[in-house]
Amino acid sequence: MIECRTFDVGFFERAPEKFVFEREIDTTPEGLFEVFEDENSWPIWGTGISKVDWTSPKPYQVGTTRTVTFHGGGMEVYEVFIAWEQNREMAFCLTGATQRVWWSFGEHYLVEDLGNGRCKLRWTVAYEPRFVFAKIHRFVKPAMKFWLGMLADNLVKYVREQPQHAAAAA
Repeated sequence: MIECRTFDVGFFERAPEKFVFEREIDTTPEGLFEVFEDENSWPIWGTGISKVDWTSPKPYQVGTTRTVTFHGGGMEVYEVFIAWEQNREMAFCLTGATQRVWWSFGEHYLVEDLGNGRCKLRWTVAYEPRFVFAKIHRFVKPAMKFWLGMLADNLVKYVREQPQHAAAAA
């Protein structure tokens, strides 16, 4: 494992690189967190993810850990959650990865209840690129922004197509 620098939620404001995506989703905050907690859902809507393993037991909270494996080279990342307020907020940062891509990397999910079985997700991806990725970052940044936006759209579509979650909006 190649260690990454850990941080607190303040990093999402001061990160050298970040993307922010907002999407309205046809489910309640509870329904959305059910999707987030379901390790089997991530590989379906999270294009590029092959496996998610929660390495801490429920209930998930600050300090919870998870391992995510990606297609194409099988990179694994090791995450620790630095914020967790059920049905409202979760954030993680990497403690390490199997490839030297980032000095620091994390994601912050803020969920706002819009009522009538709908919610709004504000998803922030923040990082500091490392080594080769830092050198080519300006060239790959547009593709990364596109891919992450596609993931946000995939999540909206996934929830809409899951009766147990979309039904909450009815």
